[in-house]
Amino acid sequence: MKKKDIFIGRQPALEILKGDKTVEKILLQSGSSGPEISEIKKICQDKRIAIQVVPKDKIAYMLFPVYQHERPNHQGVIGIYGEVQYFKLDDIYSQVLEKGELALFLVLDGITDVRNFGAIARTAEAMGVHAIVVPEKGIAQVNSEAVKASAGAIHQIPICREKALNEVYKYFKLNGVQVVASSLQEGTKNILEIDFTLPTAIVMGSEGKGISTMSRDYADQLFLIPMKGKINSLNVSVSAGMILYEADKQRG
Repeated sequence: MKKKDIFIGRQPALEILKGDKTVEKILLQSGSSGPEISEIKKICQDKRIAIQVVPKDKIAYMLFPVYQHERPNHQGVIGIYGEVQYFKLDDIYSQVLEKGELALFLVLDGITDVRNFGAIARTAEAMGVHAIVVPEKGIAQVNSEAVKASAGAIHQIPICREKALNEVYKYFKLNGVQVVASSLQEGTKNILEIDFTLPTAIVMGSEGKGISTMSRDYADQLFLIPMKGKINSLNVSVSAGMILYEADKQRG
């Protein structure tokens, strides 16, 4: 991390948050309070910017490589510039309806590897996904490495960062979008049995843990990709490509 990647201090954070620059995350030192902190939290909530409360030692640990010979007055606030502007899910879905298109969303649950995130974004953009939906926490940082892995696709496909995935799933169900999740361990249907000609949100989990219990509980259907070889797992970005290809093929 370099100086150009971050900003520190309460007033600088407020000025940047109120401007047009993209912010990935705000880190607040635990115990920080006051009117400026309250305003920072409010702006972050409105703009879908993640906030992480961290101990004082972590603030010092993060700043040391950047300010080795200085002792900056960070006032308990560090901001990290972002690579993309996030969108609101409701705005994107409204645009889909206005255009009369068949909704296709990709929900990433626990994807923490930036290269996988970038590769998934590249495939999603190519296959006509309307937006990638991610939670505020537990997701890969959308940084320059992710952009590179996506071959620039991250700048071409909307990314919606929502506070909690359970609210995302409730929103989809309320609007008639089926939620289907890829699960090698618990999938009861072959991917070929899933009807992708319906408005659909596809949930992908991490390679290690798979989808979360919450995603499993909200999913209308759990499916798997049948495999014939001795290796019974696939890289998550490869799986995403296969699933999206099947969805695109069914939609003609």
